[in-house]
Amino acid sequence: MHVGLRTVLDAPVDAVRDALLSPSVMVAVTKPFLRYRSRAPQGFPERWTPGTPHPIAADAFGLFPSGDTHVDIDLYEVQGVPVQRDNGGGVSGLFGRMTMAHRMATVDLGDGTTLLLDRLTYRMRPAFLGLLLWPGMWVIWQWRALRMRQLAPTWRRPA
Repeated sequence: MHVGLRTVLDAPVDAVRDALLSPSVMVAVTKPFLRYRSRAPQGFPERWTPGTPHPIAADAFGLFPSGDTHVDIDLYEVQGVPVQRDNGGGVSGLFGRMTMAHRMATVDLGDGTTLLLDRLTYRMRPAFLGLLLWPGMWVIWQWRALRMRQLAPTWRRPA
């Protein structure tokens, strides 16, 4: 199963790429549907460090535990387009039943805006859970797009 979006963000591509490396952006674009918490004693880092997994937990609507997982960022390019991939995986709870691949690509549109391609592919055990979760995942991805469009103008870097 997968959910994805293509949305134009009102921010330069470098500012969007930087924002996507911020745990605070991950938290901001998914709440109230998912509330993330760092499991590390020092809390969330200021930026994700590629190749350094970070343990997190999430609650649906801040009330229902979804389990533990970790964020493990990898940066690479496909035909000159930068891609950020989260190689993290579920450890417990609902996340422990899920195998995920989350990729975000950013394309400079040349006018100070950025095209964001955001795709989550997932599998659940047992498989029927994936079908049951898909409508909720679709809603969350639409919310992510809305929140990213709202926040993107604040990501502009000073000249």
